[in-house]
Amino acid sequence: MKTAVIGAGPAGCTAAYTLRRQGHEVEVFEAADRVGGRTSQLMREGFNLGSGALFLMGGIYPRTNAILKELGHYEELVPWDAQTHVIDADGRRYVVKFDQVMSFLKLPVFSVKDKARIAAGVARQLLSRGPKRCFDGAELARYDRGETLETWSRRVLGDKGHDYITVPYMGFLYAVPMSWLSTSLYQAILQQFYKLSLSVPPRGIGQICDWLVEGSPGARVHLSTPAEAITRTPSGYAVTAGGETYEVDAIVVACEPGVAADLLAGLVPEEATTKLRVCRYSEYAHAQVCWEQNPWPGSKISVALPANMPDAVWGAAVLQSHRHPGAVPPGGEAVGVYFYTPPLAGMTDEEIGRAAVDAARLAYGDAPEPSFVHVFHYRRGLSIAGPGHYATLNSVHLEMPPGITLAGDYFAHAGVEAAIFSGELAAQRLRAAGPAPVATPAGVGDGLG
Repeated sequence: MKTAVIGAGPAGCTAAYTLRRQGHEVEVFEAADRVGGRTSQLMREGFNLGSGALFLMGGIYPRTNAILKELGHYEELVPWDAQTHVIDADGRRYVVKFDQVMSFLKLPVFSVKDKARIAAGVARQLLSRGPKRCFDGAELARYDRGETLETWSRRVLGDKGHDYITVPYMGFLYAVPMSWLSTSLYQAILQQFYKLSLSVPPRGIGQICDWLVEGSPGARVHLSTPAEAITRTPSGYAVTAGGETYEVDAIVVACEPGVAADLLAGLVPEEATTKLRVCRYSEYAHAQVCWEQNPWPGSKISVALPANMPDAVWGAAVLQSHRHPGAVPPGGEAVGVYFYTPPLAGMTDEEIGRAAVDAARLAYGDAPEPSFVHVFHYRRGLSIAGPGHYATLNSVHLEMPPGITLAGDYFAHAGVEAAIFSGELAAQRLRAAGPAPVATPAGVGDGLG
């Protein structure tokens, strides 16, 4: 079977890798000049800047781990001991570990009653029936009761548990108000918090897509070649990309949902393209504040998270040399500052850069002017999985014609594991369904002869 894969982020690269392992011919079409999508790395003045994703999350990333083991690269992952400061509105700082959710219980802001309520809430979640796979959209849909994460968190963990655990934790990961999110993913994380550990490939998260491509010999990757159209043919499909037409038996569409909707218009029910087009995305920005000389060489803190700060414009500040030693040149340092979505509506990139410098100094201490600031700003950055999101998006799979499957992190919310899981699943669905059926010429096999 000859298959086109549209999009070379983690979802598309995983689909291509899985299809090649099954022995299929694969053509990959990517609009950008590199693979990786929102995990790609950017080299600038000796700094290796991640454009999006920050880390892998250990045991809650089972498919990512399994594929990296197949590729022979799992042992190369660099562990990250994410010592974290939770910075209170009054300036006090409390040390926790980001990958140990229950370490937040040590915060002195919690009374004995608060701690008992939080511990009881987490225990009930552990003992209840709930989503066991954090990035399986179908499973997350089954446990979406229509409640927002804010109301669930305040009800189960209390106001302080919400303000000092849920908001710093999920605010860092998804950068939107908790009232915008479904409960399912957070509940799944709480049920598996003991599996959490953080790591990064030696050259950054973008290296995962490089490894997937290297592990897919024979796959033809067309960079700077956006897919322009998909049409039905008598034997399958034709993909027009970069002015050329490619005849294929099947297609994995692994680009963002709006682009997927445009490509699939006329091939799928209008209801399906509508669901893809209305998939909500947040505006998203982070800035890499870079110094050739490290202003804080003795710092033991990797992450700073504001808590109980309703007016904060940023949700996390990360020392990149701690997270990913290869991110900075010898003697240098970079701070990644990750912004909440709502304030971005009124901020220019220059204002984002200045706010990032201020945040870095607040988080880690006084520092001279940085060597440079690089802002990554996406008008459509992270998908927003509000109540009903998982069921709506998951239903789109059933509306695809034979020979076409969909992949993307938006099916199970933003994250490398979500993308990899969906890419692998898309390839497996194609194998199960087979290529598009060959159209029967008029008058043949119609009972008239």
